[in-house]
Amino acid sequence: MISRRRARKIGYIADQQGIINRYLREQGGWDSHLMKTRDFIVEGVRAAKPDIVTLLGSGWLLDVPLEEVASLCEHVNLVDINHPAQVRRKAGLIKNVSLIEDDITGGVARLLHGAIRKNLSAAAIQIPQYNPDYERGLVVSANLLTQLDMIPADYLAARSDSSREELRQFRKRIQEAHIDFLREQTSLLVSDVQEEVWREDEKVEENDLLFTQFPAGEMERQWIWDFDTGGSYYRRSRVLFKVRTVMLMK
Repeated sequence: MISRRRARKIGYIADQQGIINRYLREQGGWDSHLMKTRDFIVEGVRAAKPDIVTLLGSGWLLDVPLEEVASLCEHVNLVDINHPAQVRRKAGLIKNVSLIEDDITGGVARLLHGAIRKNLSAAAIQIPQYNPDYERGLVVSANLLTQLDMIPADYLAARSDSSREELRQFRKRIQEAHIDFLREQTSLLVSDVQEEVWREDEKVEENDLLFTQFPAGEMERQWIWDFDTGGSYYRRSRVLFKVRTVMLMK
């Protein structure tokens, strides 16, 4: 686990605050996506019937139907590098919910500090396998996969001489390590996989957000997330994300 100070320095705390700020600005556009995510999680929990559900990157619980999930299993783990005060209060009202602070990348945040100090490039950083010591049950990764690699990569890009290709491979290794972890147990994955940039009702750009292959499995779904309508993400642009889901069976 890394300190709150280091988590703030790398950008995790600012990113978490940025998510809630964007949600408040874009609430109407996000509601459909968040509801579809919640419904998928509940459907997966009902199908798997686990004793324990572990929700990775739980954040502000925007996409987590916490009360319903808690009613469907014996215990719920909420895992994130930082739990906002509002979430701590909410979780404290539900007796079978635990809060766990952990680096879901398995220690990439800690390795970044050493890499910058030793002037290492992204290519020299070996991505560890996440191996938590808590009981996991059904693991849920919702709207997390493309965030795990973006924050460390942005931090390295600003502080190292890593090339664009080195950073791309670094991001690919983080995404692959997360998917490998999900394959080790029955899990639910919800992730944005592609972005579309629109200006004046014309699509001007399309970018892949995954640097690896999205896994195949059960309960596959896809939909469009109206991510940014006000032009704050890309100037004078509307941004849509293509979202995919899958249930991976152990």
